Amino acid sequence: MDLEGTVREIAPRVLRYARMRTGDASLAEEIAQESLIALVRRWRSSGPPDFPEAFTFSIARRRAGRAVVRRKLWVPIEHLLGARDGHPTPEDRLVIRSEHGRLLANLARLRPSDREALLMVVVGRLSTRDAAEALGVSASAVKMRTLRARERLRRLLEDDRAPD
Repeated sequence: MDLEGTVREIAPRVLRYARMRTGDASLAEEIAQESLIALVRRWRSSGPPDFPEAFTFSIARRRAGRAVVRRKLWVPIEHLLGARDGHPTPEDRLVIRSEHGRLLANLARLRPSDREALLMVVVGRLSTRDAAEALGVSASAVKMRTLRARERLRRLLEDDRAPD
């Protein structure tokens, strides 16, 4: 296992994971880059972590969580200061109407623990073992959370498509 190959293999998956967590491409790139830099630093200073994917995704998970919280705190401040008029931009409306926006909205309706497991396993393509390591739970808990999240998301997406 070499550093370059590991980074090359993990990079697109951690970027997809961060994009799905934040809904923001540029923020996702920043999070993925910071997470991969942390992996490189760790690798060079102490050798490769036992589970490089879990190490990287753990960092991405924490940074994405902090970024989402920061964004939620800033939106009301922007409104208060008049930085936004409360109306979505044309770009925002396009995203909201898109399938991607619909998926993100329904992902947000999942339990946070289930959503995290699903994103790590499906979007990040982590093994159950690596996802369990990153989340600090057992592999069976990851399997259960992923199964529960997939089923709930399927129902939400079906209900979302149902005619009124």
